[in-house]
Amino acid sequence: MTLTELSFYSRKYLPFGILAVLMLFIVFYMFKLLFMLIQPVNTQRAYINPIFDKITVPLLREATPSAGFNYILDTIEGRPVTASESAKVYFMPASTARFGYKEKIYLIAKTLGFDTEIVKYKLNDKDAVLSDLTQKLTVDITNFNFYYQYHFEKNKELFENIAFPSKSQIENKAIDFLKSINRYPEELAQGKINLVFFYYNPETNELSKVNRSQEANVVEVDMYRPDVDGFSTITTSFPNSQNFILMVFKEKEFKILRAQIKFYEKSNEQVGVYPLRTGDVAWEEFKKGRGYILSRTEGEKDITVKTMFTAYLDPEINQKYLQPVYVFLGSGNFVGILPAVDSKYLME
Repeated sequence: MTLTELSFYSRKYLPFGILAVLMLFIVFYMFKLLFMLIQPVNTQRAYINPIFDKITVPLLREATPSAGFNYILDTIEGRPVTASESAKVYFMPASTARFGYKEKIYLIAKTLGFDTEIVKYKLNDKDAVLSDLTQKLTVDITNFNFYYQYHFEKNKELFENIAFPSKSQIENKAIDFLKSINRYPEELAQGKINLVFFYYNPETNELSKVNRSQEANVVEVDMYRPDVDGFSTITTSFPNSQNFILMVFKEKEFKILRAQIKFYEKSNEQVGVYPLRTGDVAWEEFKKGRGYILSRTEGEKDITVKTMFTAYLDPEINQKYLQPVYVFLGSGNFVGILPAVDSKYLME
């Protein structure tokens, strides 16, 4: 074959060759696409490690079931929110009476103004109780959680000539007090602090929340457990805390009116990982009455939920687990929660 003939046949059959190659590519990718469509989808399941098997739901001192209300979801997302497929559950070991607890009780009492030479504690189960004419102190001898109440309604002059220092100074006074009685847990110290101002009317014996310090004569220092694994924490007294100090400030002194620490340590070694309900399931379960209401306005039956999120519930009662909950915030100071762990892993 001459070069002229080769050139002629090349030009004649080249388009057919190109077309054949294109057809091969088309057939190849069609079979590849078909294979991808018919093969089973490999969905990666969330890692779980439920080392405690079934866990108890959170123990609540004051809460009512979420049944009997008309709920409307009106959040920014416009639908129930699922924050995560799984989350950690922390074991909270029980405490026992500690050596030297008598000295610790009297240290707390003396710091708060008790004459410990005269006032002695009485033991009621695991609570040591001291009281005199003006104040009362209750201390849990197993963990040194405590509640203190000064009967300030008997001392009207206490609320005259109030002078609040700066925000940081107020916080430091509260922190210094807890450090002085050795009851400022390391984990609590890592959380946020919030100031809430009140006006106390000595004539009516009413304590009312106000928006500005200029309107107040009392301040509460709220202390919160820090975020857990990227989730915020809430308390049963949300948005306040069960760890607080209520104080009045004069020009050169201050007085503690009430104080409470109810903080339970979690174990960082005994930790399970549990599946969570989806946001859709949580919303339906809450509407069916399987959740709990922490706060609401009396008489309201129609509740518009404006915010839904997942958080860890910092308990005010000693219990076995620190666990996540779904939180529902709505109109009329409404606060509702639902255990976030999948119901298959809950003992209700």
